[in-house]
Amino acid sequence: MKVILLEPVEKLGDVGQVVNVKPGYARNYLLPRGLAALATEANLKALEAKIRAQAKKAAERKAEAERLKEILEPLTLTLKVKAGETKIYGSVTSRDIAEALEKQHEITIDPKRLQLAKPIKELGSYELVYKPHPEVPIQLKVVVESEENGG
Repeated sequence: MKVILLEPVEKLGDVGQVVNVKPGYARNYLLPRGLAALATEANLKALEAKIRAQAKKAAERKAEAERLKEILEPLTLTLKVKAGETKIYGSVTSRDIAEALEKQHEITIDPKRLQLAKPIKELGSYELVYKPHPEVPIQLKVVVESEENGG
């Protein structure tokens, strides 16, 4: 029995693949759980339309990421924090960096996509990678400076 996988199924295939399975497996496991649909002519056409729509959305997301890269790569983001000689009181997280970017340059980014191995705890310059799209990594320059307390 031919079915179209709607979800990735281990040892069977990925989303959108048409696979041949035993009728009992399809009827009792795949179809009731919404993991697959029967490979009818109508379902195949719907799948093709869905794949085309997803490809178009993916291309738009990539183009948007490319535009963002052109804006972000030349920038140097400066964060002023309370600190001793080299150590920061607290730490700078990806959320802090995203908020500073929005305040200083009016650019909104998703802090979850900013690759920061651990929070920044020392003053200095950092090169971070922001991945708004898997194929478009963006190098982001961040400088963490001490706030001058004038006294």
